Formats: sequence, structure tokens, C-alpha cells
Amino acid sequence: MSIINQVANKVNENLINCDNWEKLTTINSNWKRDPLFHNYHKLGNKQKGVLGEYYVEKLMEANGSTVEAPSNSDHDRIIDGYETEIKFSLAVSKKDTVIYDKFMINHVAASKKWDRLIFVGVNPKRGLANIQESNNGIAKNRVRAYFMEKSDFVKYMSSPGVKVFKHQQSGEKGKNDDFICTDFAGFAALPFVKELSQW
Repeated sequence: MSIINQVANKVNENLINCDNWEKLTTINSNWKRDPLFHNYHKLGNKQKGVLGEYYVEKLMEANGSTVEAPSNSDHDRIIDGYETEIKFSLAVSKKDTVIYDKFMINHVAASKKWDRLIFVGVNPKRGLANIQESNNGIAKNRVRAYFMEKSDFVKYMSSPGVKVFKHQQSGEKGKNDDFICTDFAGFAALPFVKELSQW
């Protein structure tokens, strides 16, 4: 056995009883008591995306919309004839606390072929998790559901000024058309972002 393997075996044995290692490897399960999303934290990113798309599909069908499969990989569904990109997020956590209305809208690209983008964010059910309340002035609802037109998004991103959407991954230097928004209140306040009830 090589020296490095001997050292690694010793480190492995020591880490078994290390409190810090236990803390670092503990899965965030702040949603473990939520009846719908108790396993969400265990899913891979692709699975989370598929689950979010399915949730929005069922939400739109229940709201009377016609939902069809996408015509290409640039969008997730065709809803009432609109090629629709779907973004979904559970409220994010900080340590053992879920932050109410703190969502991430990931991987929004103007270069993809979509007409409308739907964002649905889900807050935890009251009493099922430690919650840090938001002070964004928006009524406390479990589900946040909004949409925007691509043409409005493109116009907004090409206008001057500070944006709620920021470059992600290689960013502006890499000429990457991949944006993220972590400012939900700022997103919801954009003049072209509408509540899903106005679909």
C-alpha cells in the first residue's frame, strides 16, 4: 500500500468520529416534513427541473390551460400555444432555516426559443419548518406564480441600468447568455412581470 493510501486510511478513520465532518456532510432537509417536497433536496438538478416542469404543467392544466409537449429543447412546454420556459424553485435555506420568498431563477437565456417564461416559487407550509419571514411587502402565500414575455425580457436586458438578472457561469466576459435572479421581490416588481392569474 502506498504512503498516501496509508495516510488516507488514517484520515478516513479519524473523520468517522469528527463532528465537523458530520456537519459538513449532513443533507439540508429543512423541507423533510413538507408533504409534497420532503424528498426534493435528495434529487439531482435534472430531476428537480423535471419535477418543477411537471408541477407547473399540473398547475396550468388545473387553471384551464392546454399543455403540450415542447417542440424543441429551447423551452419546456407549449401552453395555450405559447412556447413556454418553466423555472421552479423552493424557498432557499440558510443553515436550518427556510427564508420565506427567497428564490432562485436559474439559467434564463434570451437566445433560446421561447415566447413566455413561467416562474413558480414555493414557500414551506407554516409549522413544518423553521422560517425566516421576508419583509418584501407581498402577501404571505405558499405558492408564488408569475410569467413574462420574452420580448419584454430581451428589451429589459438590453436597456441601461442595474438589473435583477445577473450573468452566471462564465458571465459577461464569456459572452454567456445565461442569467440568474436571486432578488424575487425585484423580479416580481418588474413592470412586465405579471401574476400567473393574468395569463
